[in-house]
Amino acid sequence: MLADAFAPAHRSMALSAGEAVVRALTSRQWTERFAVRAEGQGVLIPARLYFATDRLRLSRGDPAWGYARALQTRSSDGFLRQAAARDLIGDFQPWATPFIVALIGEYIVEILEDIAAGLTPEMTLALTAFIAENPAYWRTTKCRVMSYWDAYYRHGGSDMPVTHVLPIEEASCWSRMKRRMLRYWNVGHRYDRGNGMRRSYRRDEYIGFKLINRLDLAVAGQA
Repeated sequence: MLADAFAPAHRSMALSAGEAVVRALTSRQWTERFAVRAEGQGVLIPARLYFATDRLRLSRGDPAWGYARALQTRSSDGFLRQAAARDLIGDFQPWATPFIVALIGEYIVEILEDIAAGLTPEMTLALTAFIAENPAYWRTTKCRVMSYWDAYYRHGGSDMPVTHVLPIEEASCWSRMKRRMLRYWNVGHRYDRGNGMRRSYRRDEYIGFKLINRLDLAVAGQA
């Protein structure tokens, strides 16, 4: 199942990475998978993985190590997600594109800032190709950016109830996002609680909007 997160051309490395990652997972494991297209092939990305340890039985020099780090970006632990994402960005490969786009649609602003800082022309080209191949998924990603900004950053802090989120510009986003917001709130709330109040951002300040606008412009330029 973990190997299915990568296109068939990477099957050997994906199986090695999956074997290493599964040894690091908790014994009780449940996750949905979401379907997208990458490199012209259908892949199934885990929504969340629950790790017992962040240590892998792979060294950094192992060819499968980057693939395992990609899977670690699906961790329920935001710190592990960020560390793994930094490794993917620092040594970017086109097969990593779905994992980076998935992170754009999440709530940890520090990861969004890392993506924006590491966005090279090569990465931008790969991301725009992925977006063009997955327009519905990209629309969902943009809805998530709007929802998380409204929930966590528009007013600041993590103590406002999740039910306070107001309907956003695209009505269809709201109905599609409500269940996801409730599911992710518990993880996000625990992550935020130790850090106190989060900073508020105006819409034009928020890095998530800056990222999606930048990529939308790049996609328009490729059209």
